[in-house]
Amino acid sequence: MNLLKRLLREKKRPALYYDQTEHVGPVKTPFPLIECSGADAQAVVAKEANNRDHTPIILGSLRSLEMLNDLPSKRSVSDVLSAANKFDFDSWFAGAKREQPLREDIAITPRHEPLDAIQIAAQNPLTQKPANTVYIGLIPTSDPTEVPAHFDAGGWNEFPVSEVHVALMRRWRDRYGARLIGHQFDTLVFHVQRPPTTVEDALKLAEEHYAYCPDRVDQGSDTLDELACWLLKNPSWYFWWD
Repeated sequence: MNLLKRLLREKKRPALYYDQTEHVGPVKTPFPLIECSGADAQAVVAKEANNRDHTPIILGSLRSLEMLNDLPSKRSVSDVLSAANKFDFDSWFAGAKREQPLREDIAITPRHEPLDAIQIAAQNPLTQKPANTVYIGLIPTSDPTEVPAHFDAGGWNEFPVSEVHVALMRRWRDRYGARLIGHQFDTLVFHVQRPPTTVEDALKLAEEHYAYCPDRVDQGSDTLDELACWLLKNPSWYFWWD
């Protein structure tokens, strides 16, 4: 690659802003969007997080936007939040808790990779490198736990209904300082300020994560012990529902 091409390639791409009256391809969302490279997502999120009128959430690619936009008719934000206010964790957990995979005789020690939540949410899942383009939604709330209510996504392939997401985000915010960073059609990414630091707490949290997202074990860590290893002192959580 000659010098001119390299300089052009390395030149920082400006972020593009779309208000809620504009279309992004075939998508028209009810809130503003910012288009940027995955490598610039960190700076964009940091800047927009200073605005208390909205919460910046990485929504992924244009395809992800299309899938979120094509969801069936949605309930109102207030209806979802009202349902979340009635959520009973113990009742939900009793119904959602699964037979635990066999325990392994392993030492539970941190196994997580040195990636932060924004890096994870803004990467190409195939290459695990920053995506060429990501979209960041400016969701009209100062409370990140309310973000799922603005999409009302869920209820398929074991992907919980929105009020479950809201209620568990509140629980994990209070206990671990977990904050939603990325919300795509069937994946969620969190930054965690106070991750579990003891084996006992990591194992209890692993049970909650398995009830919430079975694929974290069934298509990921294989056992709760191994999932606890990934949760111990880990500042990033990633969930997916196939």
